[in-house]
Amino acid sequence: MSLGKTIKRLRLEKGWTQEDVSRMLGVTSKAVSFYELDKRKPSSESLIRIAEVFGVTLDELVKGDVKERDQKTPSHENDLARDMKKILIDIGVVKEDTTIAEEEYAEWLRFIRNQAAAFRDFKNGRT
Repeated sequence: MSLGKTIKRLRLEKGWTQEDVSRMLGVTSKAVSFYELDKRKPSSESLIRIAEVFGVTLDELVKGDVKERDQKTPSHENDLARDMKKILIDIGVVKEDTTIAEEEYAEWLRFIRNQAAAFRDFKNGRT
């Protein structure tokens, strides 16, 4: 199976759009389309990032023998990130079918840390 077909299959298995993947990779959706059509080969750095996003090894991605890893998940798909997404859905910030990029999770985590520190200071009588 070609690299492009592997990328497309992984994307469809996750239920993601090309736009979702483009946000996670930091490339345009047109670039993702070109990757999937084998019209453009991703750079080495992009290949590594693609493997991380889909939760597969680089070897599995390139060879097309892709089996999702059981032990390793992309850092932005850990339990904390899933819990944060549930909270954001509950308070109406995002919809359930929204894909949140790793950078957005990092921004939300910084926001939550700042709010928690402000609350702690308020509770301790500091302003």
